[in-house]
Amino acid sequence: MAYSVLILDDDADFNSLLTDIFEQADYIVTSLEDPVEAVEVFTHTDYDLVVTDHKMPEMTGAEFMKRIKKIKRQVPVIMVSGYLENDTIRELISEGVGGVFLKPLNIFSLLERTAELIEESKKAPQSSDSESGASNEGVGEPDTNVDKLGFAFRSFPCKSPASLEFAERLHSLRNFKSTLSLIGEPGTHYRAICNDIRGFYEGDGEHFVYLSPDSFEAEQALNLIESAKAAGAERVTCVLLDVESMSPEQKKLAALLPKCEGLFEAIDFPIRTIFCVSGDLDVLFDEERIDEHLYILMGTAEVQVPALRNCPADIAVLAQQIVVDAAKEKALGSVPQFENSARELFRKHTWKRNYEELRATVRKVVDLSSGGVLTRNTLQEVLHAEGANPRAKLDAFLSNARSEIVLASSILLGGGKNRVADFFGTDVAEIDGILK
Repeated sequence: MAYSVLILDDDADFNSLLTDIFEQADYIVTSLEDPVEAVEVFTHTDYDLVVTDHKMPEMTGAEFMKRIKKIKRQVPVIMVSGYLENDTIRELISEGVGGVFLKPLNIFSLLERTAELIEESKKAPQSSDSESGASNEGVGEPDTNVDKLGFAFRSFPCKSPASLEFAERLHSLRNFKSTLSLIGEPGTHYRAICNDIRGFYEGDGEHFVYLSPDSFEAEQALNLIESAKAAGAERVTCVLLDVESMSPEQKKLAALLPKCEGLFEAIDFPIRTIFCVSGDLDVLFDEERIDEHLYILMGTAEVQVPALRNCPADIAVLAQQIVVDAAKEKALGSVPQFENSARELFRKHTWKRNYEELRATVRKVVDLSSGGVLTRNTLQEVLHAEGANPRAKLDAFLSNARSEIVLASSILLGGGKNRVADFFGTDVAEIDGILK
């Protein structure tokens, strides 16, 4: 049986190239250059797959996909573009795109992914177009975080009740005046969550500075606050990462900073503090890993960050976002995709080290894979190897600490990326990617 494909690209030459590729692979092809016309044709014609450009004059590929997903959301979509930012690719995947390919195309990978998407769509349970229930792991689901929440949120896709409730709770506390505590389990991606909090504010008046056990000392904190003030900040939020791992001296500073006391009494500028800690506050206090002053401060306004095992519908989407970053770093011509059975395995795994473990696992799967499909077998092999090899925990820790080390070096060397690159013996592009 020949499958039908709708191709949308306003570049006539590239449209013709795509048409030739699919026709030679025995697909029935409809080629259009106008997205408005394509929506109309799609509405009245049955297609097995859609291939669309992203940058078009009348509407973007993302807007086009959102339109057609509301009509027939089960039809898979592949996005093709000359260049896309990482955030754009993540957003496309979150909105339900089945494959992202950058020009020049890897034709084999494009056709391989096409065949898999069509096969998956034929096997998936078919629902009515008006049905509003959630689809499988976000594939084909048109609504985004903004649609659900009314605000952007990237650290969790919010496809599970626990993560959705967390995002709403965090947004409700966005205007906290003094302190906020994020309480999670080991391996929680606090920096990404704090970036979401920063994203709640429009304009340039809200500045965030990050301080970890490797970089937190009074002079450095004061310098960062003064730099933010000089850059036009109206308020600074100090994010203290891994508070439970700080030295006793750093913990004393952490208790003084929100109150602008002691070494921080010279601060005459609005500041707030976010404490990020992995572990139950009561347990940490009983184990004397935080003192009474911190315990009281951190308990004033606290938010529990859900563990990945409590957000099963989010995990595969988060994994695919990690693939996007890995594909960019490796300069791959297309973004590999996890097959359905692999996405199911993501749901079932316990992820004891949460996002830290997920990130290390996904990156190893990408390293071991070739082609556009990331398989369940490869994912199983990596999970088994990590469970059997204690060194994997050290590898994951070192990988996670890399950005902190480079950031601390950047601060010590005055923030010059060229100097940091020279110090580590690498190029500026890599340093820039790590710092971002």
